Amino acid sequence: MPPVRIVLCQLPLGITLAHEDADSIRAFSPHFVCFPEYFFVNRRLGNHVQTPHNYRRQHARLKMMSQSLNTVVIGGSMPEKADGRLYNTSFVYDRGSMLGSYRKQNLFFAEEGTITPGKGFTTFEAYGLRFGVLICADVFKDESFLEMKRCGAHLLFIPTFSPRRIEGVQEKFMRDNDIFVRGARLSGALVVKVCGVKSPYRDFLQARSLVADQQGVIYRVRPDQEDSPLFIACEVEIP
Repeated sequence: MPPVRIVLCQLPLGITLAHEDADSIRAFSPHFVCFPEYFFVNRRLGNHVQTPHNYRRQHARLKMMSQSLNTVVIGGSMPEKADGRLYNTSFVYDRGSMLGSYRKQNLFFAEEGTITPGKGFTTFEAYGLRFGVLICADVFKDESFLEMKRCGAHLLFIPTFSPRRIEGVQEKFMRDNDIFVRGARLSGALVVKVCGVKSPYRDFLQARSLVADQQGVIYRVRPDQEDSPLFIACEVEIP
């Protein structure tokens, strides 16, 4: 299988993609572009609120972005109101067409009581690859990775909302291995984690985006880049 080109959009939540940044992404001709958890939010509404107008607007952004970049966009996540409930949902668009969605199952404590856990895992297909999506705290359950293996995923995207922790660099690296390298081994897939960057909207985030396979971490944001907006272009081999 030829190498796959991926762009990790390590960005503040709720911003608009600048034209020059879109041009840089297009120049790389990526197969996949992934955004952080809760990237597609309206800052005035907050992470855990949705309106019909904003919901349509965010979908229009995703559709246009996937068309403009001529790629598959893993839309981080957004609040989705359905059946009288609110979900934390990642929508996937392939060059203007929606492939489907995934609802986060293992909630962060701030979501409990507001967000409803999703049920069931799913995978998508593009460029001859089968890929899946997990969202943030889903990674703390082995079943998430094992289900991706049962689904036959080659590639696994993990949009993440990561609060800052007081810890040393080696602790961070060990945690990356314990969660994401181990997750790559459990799933048999290449793992791509994409984080949001702190901003006045959410000033307690740390962005520690990475790519890992069963052998170890292939790419990891340096500790001095955890507060930096980055477009990370990677060419990777799929296991």
